[in-house]
Amino acid sequence: MPSKKHIRPGKIEASPDGTALVVHFTTEVTHLDEDGMPGRVEKTPDKREVPIGEAMRGIRPEDIPSLALEVVEKCRYIPASKTSQVEKVLTKLYGLQTSDMPFGGRGFGPGDSQSASNRSAACESVLPCQLEDMLPPASVHDLDEYVEELYEEHMEAKAMGAQRLLRVCTEVSVLEHIADHSLLLGVLSRELRENAKRSYELAVAITGIFLILSHFSRFHGTLLRNQCGEVTMRVLEYESRRRNVLQKDLQLSQGQMVARGSQVPSEERHKLERDERRCRALLDRQDHLLLLCLLVLRALSEDTALEFKLVKQKLCQLLIPLLGRQNEDLLLSTLSMLHKLTVFEQNKDMILQSEEAPLRLAELLGHPSQEVSLLALRVCYNLSFDETGRAALAAQNGLVPRLIGAVQHAVSRKVALKLLYHLSMDEHSRSSITSRHPQLASLALQLVARGKDQDPDAVGLLVNLAADEATACLLLAEDVFVAVVLRAMRNRDHLILKALRHVASHAASRTVLLDVMGRHSEESSFAWLFEMVQLAKTSAADRHEVLVEAIGTLASLQDCPSPEVPWPELCEGGLLELLPRLLMVGFSEDDVVLESVILMSNLALDAPCAALLAGSKAVQLLSDLLAAKQADGDLMVQLIFLLRCLLLCEDTRDVILHRTDVPTRVMELLRTGHGPQMEESLQAVQAAAEELLDLVVAVESQAGPDGRWTARIKEFKFKLHNEEWLQGLHGAERGDRKGRQKESSETRVPSLEASSRRGASLEATSRRDKSLEATSRRGGWADSSGGQEFEKEEKRGRRKKR
Repeated sequence: MPSKKHIRPGKIEASPDGTALVVHFTTEVTHLDEDGMPGRVEKTPDKREVPIGEAMRGIRPEDIPSLALEVVEKCRYIPASKTSQVEKVLTKLYGLQTSDMPFGGRGFGPGDSQSASNRSAACESVLPCQLEDMLPPASVHDLDEYVEELYEEHMEAKAMGAQRLLRVCTEVSVLEHIADHSLLLGVLSRELRENAKRSYELAVAITGIFLILSHFSRFHGTLLRNQCGEVTMRVLEYESRRRNVLQKDLQLSQGQMVARGSQVPSEERHKLERDERRCRALLDRQDHLLLLCLLVLRALSEDTALEFKLVKQKLCQLLIPLLGRQNEDLLLSTLSMLHKLTVFEQNKDMILQSEEAPLRLAELLGHPSQEVSLLALRVCYNLSFDETGRAALAAQNGLVPRLIGAVQHAVSRKVALKLLYHLSMDEHSRSSITSRHPQLASLALQLVARGKDQDPDAVGLLVNLAADEATACLLLAEDVFVAVVLRAMRNRDHLILKALRHVASHAASRTVLLDVMGRHSEESSFAWLFEMVQLAKTSAADRHEVLVEAIGTLASLQDCPSPEVPWPELCEGGLLELLPRLLMVGFSEDDVVLESVILMSNLALDAPCAALLAGSKAVQLLSDLLAAKQADGDLMVQLIFLLRCLLLCEDTRDVILHRTDVPTRVMELLRTGHGPQMEESLQAVQAAAEELLDLVVAVESQAGPDGRWTARIKEFKFKLHNEEWLQGLHGAERGDRKGRQKESSETRVPSLEASSRRGASLEATSRRDKSLEATSRRGGWADSSGGQEFEKEEKRGRRKKR
């Protein structure tokens, strides 16, 4: 059975003797079924040691970053994103080597005054011999005694028992014995549910035990059966509400103090300062507990059922306020959880309902920690797949400048470019970000012009930005624009040619484009246009994507008559030779045909090109296109507009009217699509087709009374306008014919009732004849050949009756 192997990196810590780095990772083997779809996943925790003893001898503090980069390059189990973490561990080891203290701080207690990054490094590099400074001694043989301590009434005894259990859990070899204990996890779950509000130390110790067990997927079932995930979620919810209450009380006291101003006594001022210090201490303690809860839930949420349950309990709403915390480790855990949840649409919608989430995420993009900013960037990228998410992110003023800064760094460049590409997809968001940050256009063009191996995300961003009219003018002001375009034409790069096509499609940038491209040409100011024609000819057979962009660029140069664009010279240079091949039914794709039709419209509106078009085979192929492409509404509208342009031109008018059957095809188009319930696209085609027939009648009436198509068009319009009446007329005739056949087959004498019916039918026929004559005298549609035709049909019917 085929399988895929993936290595997921874990934490990095120091070895017990401090001579190596211990790199933890998990090997995930995904087994694929016969159809190649993922099935069972096996996860195996493992670790590797990277010796650093020799390298650490005589090292200086300024050499630690280079040593960290060297370690990351040599060890394939350490990704580049973990470089800062390796540097932290090396810094900690350097401090231990140069200091007599066995450990620089407790790190586990709530009163630790170190920064978030230092606390993280300290916890990750804790040596087993240093656990005595953090946890009380314990032995696995006294496990039942520690469980009995959880039944004590005093919170100190309960917390001591939980901490001893946590110390036992630090030994990986005894975890299976702990998970198989009949009472332990159930008692811990109950104690966390009932007493987490009463003792901070007890809550931290129990969630620490859950966290150690949750690192191994084999224990997830045991944890879920004992409701460990549910009670952890309750602790997270309670602490979130508690924080809101603390902040409101503190803000109320500060507001009252500010309102009273200098009248506040010194005692009350000192009391407020003490309350602020107490509140900050409580928040620091709370951050540590919230971090443990999030890590537990993150590990247990590998089970999809539990993840859905957590989402129903409004986990997303609880995570959003945590984005405003200052604790770096808590921010990393919160962003990691959001990154996992935002993959699903339901969670994404819940997050976007809050106006605070996009604001907080945009602020975190500028966080000093590279890990925090990169993870916030990935969360924003997940949200940007939705149009609502893109609009919310684009509305943040500080987002785009931080993304531009992230593009400058190799670690975050790829995700930042992808996010910028998504933000530039929607027209409103694109106009908003480019108007506020015009430097984005220069950045995209510089990234594309930087090297031969172009980043597809950078090219996609350039294509999206070129679709905005104001940004297209900014692109033309860059010096490298012409070089990028000429290189794309030489290399037949269809993506950059698409950007050029977008620039040429705007009225404001079209003239500037011709001027800029003409100034940088050594031979002729229109040399690049002739190169574009040759590019289209050479790509017609094998490069469809290049062909459609080349023809589309030429077609976008509308409202640019000769001599602003040398259309006659381009026609003689191979354009008229190419168009018949592209317009031949079955030779080109529909998008190429559409652009070719638009290009012919430009040529038909240019007076010097009219005579050249009249002698081209391309005009005679338009009739076949009308018959073959009726299902494409956009193409039919453009094709009918082209025919209108050709009819208005004297040189091509005779070709359309006398060498093709275009009016017949247009009438067939109206006949097949006529009806009360038409699609909106067909309605536009119907309106354009009717106007074209009117133009044919008007043109022939100017030439003389004996037009080739005038009588046919009037007859067709009469039938189309009176379709229901004619159907009723023919239905009545068929009914009379069937009645006469039935009478002739009967051998008995006709009854008086049948005679009266026959007389009524003849009377109705007489009334119809009088109606036709009256319509003819009034000068209506009966004056046309259609009315004469139906009079002949009536006469034939009367002869058959005789």
